[in-house]
Amino acid sequence: MQIPFDIPEIAALAYFLLLWAGYARYAKYRAKREKGASLSRSLRDHREAWARRLLTREMRMTDASLLASQERVVGFFASATLLLMAGVLTALTTSDQIAELSSHIPFAEHQSNGQVEAKLALLLVILIYAFFKVTWSLRQYGFAAVVMGAAPDAEEDVSAEQSDRFACNLAKLMDSAGHDNNSGLRAYYFGLSVMCWLFGTVPFLLATTITVLVLYRREVVSNTVAAIRQSLVALPDAGDGDKS
Repeated sequence: MQIPFDIPEIAALAYFLLLWAGYARYAKYRAKREKGASLSRSLRDHREAWARRLLTREMRMTDASLLASQERVVGFFASATLLLMAGVLTALTTSDQIAELSSHIPFAEHQSNGQVEAKLALLLVILIYAFFKVTWSLRQYGFAAVVMGAAPDAEEDVSAEQSDRFACNLAKLMDSAGHDNNSGLRAYYFGLSVMCWLFGTVPFLLATTITVLVLYRREVVSNTVAAIRQSLVALPDAGDGDKS
């Protein structure tokens, strides 16, 4: 089977995969840092504070509603991913027309049908990856709802160790769901970079680099992250818990 890509395109693909994998690893590292400034780390702290306060409330309808809203958002992305996959499959059947149209764009590189098909196939693989991530995130939010429903009542005689273990594990479960949802959303961003590859290698490289910079800006150094971190009001008796 002949590879439709030339050497510059193979190098661009390697650069794309390296940046995606590298940023995902970096984001996970920042999320595990105790005092690291990142969106995932900050939300992890809020989730643990939420789980601890949940144990002190008699009425938990608001907590259930908040968790259900998270499930609805993730469910929307799961449905949207299926529609996007159908669109890419349709585009694969008209790859010759896409190659012809792109050849008339002034700044676009000339591409063969095989190149267009390979790039659309890569986009389809990314969407499949995103679908698996967001659907697993959706299931984990469902598991968190079950665990939340099993939370002991405020007046029950529960030891401090049991309360701490419950809060830490509920927060960890919601945190895992959030991480998988973030991974699926990142796949959307990098999928847009692959779309730019249809115009040529240089637009693809630029789009990939800009994507990583945008993700870093939003997830690490944005005003949103700072506001989330500074708004945390932790319980005075909250233990360190499981920070893994």
